[in-house]
Amino acid sequence: MYIIKMTYPFDLIIRIIVAAVLTVIFGNGSVVAFNNIKPEWFADYPDQEDINKDARVNVENKKTKKPKKVLPPKLIEADSEGRQRLPSTPWKYAFVGYFGIVGLYLAIRGGSVEYMIYVMCVLFVLLLMAISDALYMIVPDQFSIALALMSVAFAGYHETWWEPLAGAGIGLALSLSILGLGLLVYKTGSIGGADIKFFTCMGLIGGRGGIVIIFVLTTLIFAMHSVIRISTGRATIKDSLAMLPSGCVACTIYFLFLWNMWELWFL
Repeated sequence: MYIIKMTYPFDLIIRIIVAAVLTVIFGNGSVVAFNNIKPEWFADYPDQEDINKDARVNVENKKTKKPKKVLPPKLIEADSEGRQRLPSTPWKYAFVGYFGIVGLYLAIRGGSVEYMIYVMCVLFVLLLMAISDALYMIVPDQFSIALALMSVAFAGYHETWWEPLAGAGIGLALSLSILGLGLLVYKTGSIGGADIKFFTCMGLIGGRGGIVIIFVLTTLIFAMHSVIRISTGRATIKDSLAMLPSGCVACTIYFLFLWNMWELWFL
C-alpha cells in the first residue's frame, strides 16, 4: 500500500490564508460599506429636464434660483424607512463568492501576495462603484480618488515611470471620443462623467495596454448587456444604462487572465 504525501509550498498556504481573510472582509464589507456611505456622497445636480422645469417655475414666480444638488429618490426612501440600501441577503453571499473565486484563483495561480492584495482592493472599490451606478446612476467622486491613489501600488509593475500617465491619457482620450461621438450622432452624451473618470483611473493602473483591453472588454460586455435588456423589454434604446457594472466585470477578467498580456503580444 502506497501513501501519497502531498506537500504544499509555504508561500501557497500564505496566499490562500490571505485570500480567505480578504474574501471575508471584502465580501461582507461591500454590503456594510455601501449601506454606510454618507448620503452626501451621492448628491448630484438634477437632470437638465428638471432644471428646465425649475427655470420655468422661477420665471413664473419672478425669481432666479440656482439648481442645488439633490439625493437619489431611492436612497432617500431607503434611509427614511430605515431599510438597507443594498439588502445583506443575498448580496453578502454573492460578494463573498465573488471575492472567494478571485482570491482562490490568484492564490493558486501564483505570483506575489502583494499583487493579490492590490487587485482585491481595486476590485472592492470597483464593486462599490458598480453598485452605486446600478442603483442610483451616480458614482461618488471619492471612489475615483481611491482608484487614483491605488494606482501608486501598481507603478512598480510597469517598465517606465510614464506608463501610468500614458495609460491615463489614453483612457481619457477613448472616453472623450465616445462622448464626442454621442454628441455628434445622438445630440446627447453617451457616456457619463463617472465613466470617464473610471477609464482614466484604470489607465493609471493598467497602463497603455491595460486600458485598451479594459476599454474593449467593457464596451463588448456593456453592448451585450444592453442588447439583452432591450430585447427582453426591461429597457428601451432611449434609456440610460449603467456602464460601471460592465466595467467591473471587464476589470475582473483583465486582472485574472489578461494582466500584462499586451506586453507579451505587442511589445
